[in-house]
Amino acid sequence: MQYRNQLNKKVSEEFFNTLKELITKVVARYIARGAIPRREQADVETAIIEKFLLKQEQIDSAFQGKAKISTYYIAVINRMCAEVIRKEQKHWYSLNEHDDKKILADSTTNFDASKQTLVNEELKRFRATIMLFNGSSAKVLLFLKFYYDIPITTQEIRNYAESKTAKAQKIIEKRSELSKAELNQKLADLILLVEGKKVGGDAVRMWINKQMDTLLCRLNGQNKSFHNKETIGLMLEMQHNSA
Repeated sequence: MQYRNQLNKKVSEEFFNTLKELITKVVARYIARGAIPRREQADVETAIIEKFLLKQEQIDSAFQGKAKISTYYIAVINRMCAEVIRKEQKHWYSLNEHDDKKILADSTTNFDASKQTLVNEELKRFRATIMLFNGSSAKVLLFLKFYYDIPITTQEIRNYAESKTAKAQKIIEKRSELSKAELNQKLADLILLVEGKKVGGDAVRMWINKQMDTLLCRLNGQNKSFHNKETIGLMLEMQHNSA
């Protein structure tokens, strides 16, 4: 396979097997949540292994030693998995007649109606949880969608910015290629425009993290491992695609 060609003298067989085990565990969690069809498991794992090995030098150089290396790798793998899901989910769930016959021939690959119903119910619960932020729900939704680089509608901007929608749109019209610091500063500029409050980018970062923690607490309840910050992005993406 192509990813095997990425192995060189610096990548031992032991490291490769450990990496593959971590990726399998992460992908399995997304399959359990219904974000990845089981039939796509091998392809998704292969894609992430290739991506990881191609970027390994960059990944390792960014490691700051604040957590175990395995924990850091899992965070990286989660981000890569989310990227694959965002790119491929429309293809996965827009099946033609040939795909249907192929899936029906193998029941283990059938993303059946009951699972789709569960996904839809989870999306409804996610929307309802966003609304629990009372007067700040429009702001929370807008800021999270900007943070995760999910397409934002003019109405979603208007729900927060009201009469200043046109100016707000110009502030956040370009999201791609922004660093996290630049992203937070854009949102700080937006707050100054709409609310008249001068805040720093770091304050915005802490505010977003607080809203995400609250959202996860409400979504997970006692099951703290079910949703995480990566799945917030996935839910926002799925909500956008289902609109």
